[in-house]
Amino acid sequence: MNKKISFSILGLGRVIEKRVFKMFKNEIKNGYVKTIFDIDKKKNKKYEKLFKCKAEETLEKFLNIKSDFIYIATESGNHFNHILKCFKYNRNVIVEKPPVLKVKELIFLNKIAKKKRLKFYTVFQNRMNKSVQYVKRIIKNEKIIFVDLSLIWSRPQEYYKDWHGKWKLDGGVLAQQGIHYVDLLIFLLGEPNKCISSIVNRVNKLQAEDTHSSLIIFKKNNLSCTVNMSTAFRPKDFEASINIYCKKKIVSLGGLCCNKVSINELHQNKNNFIKLKKFSEEVPSGYGISHRRVFQKIIDYELKKKNLPLNAYDSLSTIKLINMMYKSFEKKKWILFKEKNLISKLGK
Repeated sequence: MNKKISFSILGLGRVIEKRVFKMFKNEIKNGYVKTIFDIDKKKNKKYEKLFKCKAEETLEKFLNIKSDFIYIATESGNHFNHILKCFKYNRNVIVEKPPVLKVKELIFLNKIAKKKRLKFYTVFQNRMNKSVQYVKRIIKNEKIIFVDLSLIWSRPQEYYKDWHGKWKLDGGVLAQQGIHYVDLLIFLLGEPNKCISSIVNRVNKLQAEDTHSSLIIFKKNNLSCTVNMSTAFRPKDFEASINIYCKKKIVSLGGLCCNKVSINELHQNKNNFIKLKKFSEEVPSGYGISHRRVFQKIIDYELKKKNLPLNAYDSLSTIKLINMMYKSFEKKKWILFKEKNLISKLGK
């Protein structure tokens, strides 16, 4: 019988309900949930039955139960303290995006993980979309003119009644929903050079923003990318898209979470629009379906030692860029990637 990798889940919020429970129940191989914990006792009882595992009564008891990984799915602003506690108990960690809200926190935690030889992974599942993997391959040798990113999603005012939308725990559309697609820009285009941003609340009332606009200049070929994202649209999520305008073609990622890909080849007399069904997938929600690929990759690496998963520290450029974009709005100026003090309202 194959060895199975065990997971402890800390935090039983939306991502567990909308995606992760189904993943563990029906999709991954050689992995299972050993124990769970949430400060909400009702959630503990609910998921104890659903996962058919034990819900611990306190965080300390939870941390003392040995498993291969603790998967952290708590509020974004609490990730740092929860990861730090896990490391004190010498536990390997997988953390939902963003791993932390502040650049210095990620650097600090990475040093501890390296010193203790602990595994420290993060979940940016859209990197694993078939469409995204395909686009990364085909744009490698393309002459890119410019890029644009659009996130057209919907969040009702009720969504912002709890921890969402608060600077200390979450940020706005950029740090919560948009971070997935800013991360894809880093994944596809490399490190940025500078950015300038504007934020506003168009419909919702929250501390942070429901609408964010930016211009990002990337290091490679001084490439420019416009970014527009909002949760003010109604009545439901519409699209998350990245359009890459090349010399002789337009490569487009679309769908709810960049899960579809198409190419418009530009000819002198007519355009040739190609929907690439082979590399496109249907998804039920903005969470997509690639959590399975992230966790399966971690499991397979543990069992077979091949295809290294995404180390949390490898998302440092994404966390830096998010803070750059917020700081740009606060300072009303361009912010450089090379700046040492990339501190914004995010996480305060």
